[in-house]
Amino acid sequence: MKLSLPLQGYFDLLKHSPGEKKFVCINCGRPVSGLYRQISSTVLKIIDCDKCKKPADKYIEFEVLIILIDLILLSKPAYRHILYNSDCKNLWKIGCILILLEAYCFWTDAFRGITSITYRSHLTDPFLSEKGFYLSTVHFVAGFILLYGFIYLFTRVLHRSVPRVTGNGKTYPYMLLHGVILASIGKFLFIPIIIWRENSTETGMAIHIVLVLMYFVISLVQIHSVVSDCTRSRSGVIVILAFIVKAYFLTRVSGLLQQFV
Repeated sequence: MKLSLPLQGYFDLLKHSPGEKKFVCINCGRPVSGLYRQISSTVLKIIDCDKCKKPADKYIEFEVLIILIDLILLSKPAYRHILYNSDCKNLWKIGCILILLEAYCFWTDAFRGITSITYRSHLTDPFLSEKGFYLSTVHFVAGFILLYGFIYLFTRVLHRSVPRVTGNGKTYPYMLLHGVILASIGKFLFIPIIIWRENSTETGMAIHIVLVLMYFVISLVQIHSVVSDCTRSRSGVIVILAFIVKAYFLTRVSGLLQQFV
C-alpha cells in the first residue's frame, strides 16, 4: 500500500527515535511505538495497536481534505491525530489569527446583537478609532487566557487523575493549550458576519453568533475529553463552569477597558 503523508509542511508526523512510545493510537488513546513500518522505499504498512487491535493511525494515508472534514465533524480520532501524532507547527499562528478576527468583529460592532460592550469611539479621529481595535484585541487575549486557565484549574479539581505527561511524552498543560486553540478553529465561521453584516438583521446575526459559539463549546468539550482522558459529561461540566467564571471576570476586564475608549 502506497502512502502519501498528509499535511506536508503543516502537520508533519512527529519524529521520534525507534522504540519510543511517543505516538498515540487514535482509537483508544494508548501510546504506541510507531505508526507504520517501512516495507520498501515506496511501500509502508500501518501498525496495529496492541490494545484495540485497530490501525494505530489511519490518517497517515488520508488526504488533507478528509482530515479537515473529520475535524469539522468533531471526530476524536482526527483530534488525536493532529494533537498527538502530528507536529502542530502553526497552531499558535491560527490562534493569533482567530483573536484578531474576533477583535475586528467586536470593534466593528458585529457582536452588538448579543452584548452591550463596545470599544468603538464616537469620535471621527482615525487614531482614536483605531485604539478601540487594540482594546478589543486585549479583551479577547484576556478571554482566551482566562478560559484556558479556568479549564486547567477545574480539570485539576474535578478530574484529579490527569497525568503530568500525556501519551506522546508532552506535558498536559501544553497539550491542553493546543487543544483549546484547535477547538477555536470553528470561529472562522464568524467571517460571513463580516462579509454580509450590512445585509443581515440584528436577530439573524445574533443567531449566527450563538450557533458558532455553541459549536465552539461542543468542540472544546470533545477535545477536553480527548486530552484529559475523561468522559464527555465530566468534560462538559468543566468547560461550562470555565465559561461561566470566565464571563464573570471578563466583564470586569471589559469595564476597565471601556474607560480608555
